[in-house]
Amino acid sequence: MSVIRNPLVITRPIYSSQEKCGYCDGKKKDPFALESQNDKDTEEDWIAQSTSIGVSVELMTAEHYDSFINQGFRRSGTYLYKPDPIRGCCRLYTIRTNYQHLNIIKKHRQVINRFIRAISPEEIVSEQSSSTKKNGAFRLESLLEAEQNCDKSIFYTRYEPSHFSKEKFELYKKYQIAVHNDDPDEITKESFKRFLCDSPFPEPEIEGTKPQWDKLNNWVKNWNPNESSSTSTKRIGPTHECYYYKQKLIAISVLDFLPSGLSSIYFIWDPDYAHLSLGTLSGLREILMCKELNLGYYYLGFYIEDCEKMVYKRRFGGEILDLANETYIPFETFDKFASGNGRYICFGKDTEREPEILKLGHPSNLNESSQLKLPLQNIASDIYKFGSTSYKLANESLEQAQKRFKLKKQKQEHFIIPPMVPGLIPYWQLLSLSNEIDHMNVNIFQMMYSNMIEDEFKELDGDKKSIILDCVRLFGIEQVSKAIILV
Repeated sequence: MSVIRNPLVITRPIYSSQEKCGYCDGKKKDPFALESQNDKDTEEDWIAQSTSIGVSVELMTAEHYDSFINQGFRRSGTYLYKPDPIRGCCRLYTIRTNYQHLNIIKKHRQVINRFIRAISPEEIVSEQSSSTKKNGAFRLESLLEAEQNCDKSIFYTRYEPSHFSKEKFELYKKYQIAVHNDDPDEITKESFKRFLCDSPFPEPEIEGTKPQWDKLNNWVKNWNPNESSSTSTKRIGPTHECYYYKQKLIAISVLDFLPSGLSSIYFIWDPDYAHLSLGTLSGLREILMCKELNLGYYYLGFYIEDCEKMVYKRRFGGEILDLANETYIPFETFDKFASGNGRYICFGKDTEREPEILKLGHPSNLNESSQLKLPLQNIASDIYKFGSTSYKLANESLEQAQKRFKLKKQKQEHFIIPPMVPGLIPYWQLLSLSNEIDHMNVNIFQMMYSNMIEDEFKELDGDKKSIILDCVRLFGIEQVSKAIILV
C-alpha cells in the first residue's frame, strides 16, 4: 500500500430511518416524500421519519471535511452524515453566508446595542451606543470597538481546543435541561464528549499551534478596520470559543475552522442570560470574524424551509445548496420556488434522469454554475416522484450495475442505500465510469481479522464491491481510492 498522509478512514455507509425527528418530532402528516418509501407503498401509507446516510469516521482532515460539508454532509462528533431529502419528513439544506449576504435587520441592531450596553462601563454607554452609527447607518463593527474598550473582568472570549472540562459540561447540562427539556439523567459526560468534544481530525489540527491560538485570542484586541488580516497563521481544526461575562462561563460556540470557511456546530448559552440573545450575537460576531480574518464562508449547518426552529438562520441571509446540481442558490431565488410545505426543491431542465455529479465537494455559485442556466425550473417532482421516468432509469441502472460489477445484493436493510438520492452519484453515471472503477485502487481493513486488503476494485468479491461502490456514490472515486474502508 502506498503511504498516504492522513488518509480518510471510514466505516461502510449505513442508511437509517427514525420516526423520532428532532425538528418536527415526527408530527408531519402530509406526505412530503416525493418518492414512496417502498415500491408497494402509496402516498397514503407514508410515515413521517428522519432519513440519512452516514459513516463513522476514524480519521479525516479538515480539508476532507471542507469538501464533505459542500456535499451536504455534517458531522456529529465522529459520525459523518447527510440527509436523504426525498424520503424524510424534513428537507435539510446546507446553508452558508458571509458578510456580503448579511442583511442587518432591526432585531440584529437591538441585540448588538443591548450587548454593548451590558459590557460597557456606565459612563461611556451613551458614547458606545452612538458609535453604532456612522453617517446615520448601523455599524456591526461597533461590537468590536466595544469589546476593545471592555475590561476583561467584564467580558472576553477564549478560543481553545475542543476538549472536555467540568465547567463546559455543567453549562451544557443546564442549557439542555432548560432550553431543550432534556431528561437530566440522560445528559452524561460521555454523551457531551461524543457530541461536542470528540472529533476525527488528526492531532495537529485538534491541538493547533501557539501562533494560531494567539492570533484568535487577540484578534479583537488587534482589530484595525484599516488593515487586512494575514492568513499565514490561520487556524484549521475543531475549536471551542468560550464566552466569559463577569468571570463566569456563559456560552460556548462549538466551531470547525475549515479551508473555505467557519462551520458552526452548536451553540450553548446560559439560560440566566437569555436576555442577551447570545445565539444571535454569536452568529453576527462570527460572520464579522470571517470577514475580518479572511476565513471565507460561514456555514450554519442545515436549513429547513417550514421549520420554526430554523427561522433564525434565514435572518442571516446567504445561500442554500442544491445537492443535485452542486450549486449554491441565493435565498431570494430559492424563496421564489418555496411552497411553504417543505417539499424538496432542485433545479434543471432534463427530467429524464438524475443530474450528473461532476464536482463533488466543490459546488459553484449560481452565477458561475455551468449546470444551471436562467430561467430556473424546479424539477424535483418530475425527477424524484415514484414512478417517474428517472425513477425507472435509476432502478434499471442499478440492475445493470449489479450485473456489470458482479455486486452482491445486500440483505440487511440498513446497508441498502436507495438507487436514487440527490447528491449521490447516480448509477447511470457509475456505469459510464466502469473502466475507471474497475482499475480503482482499494484499501479495505477487515476488523474481524485485522487484515488489510489492497487491490483493484475488479479483483474484489461481490460483497466488498457493493461496499466500495456505495462509498463511491457518496464520496467519489478520487476520495475512495485514497481512503481506508473499515468492514
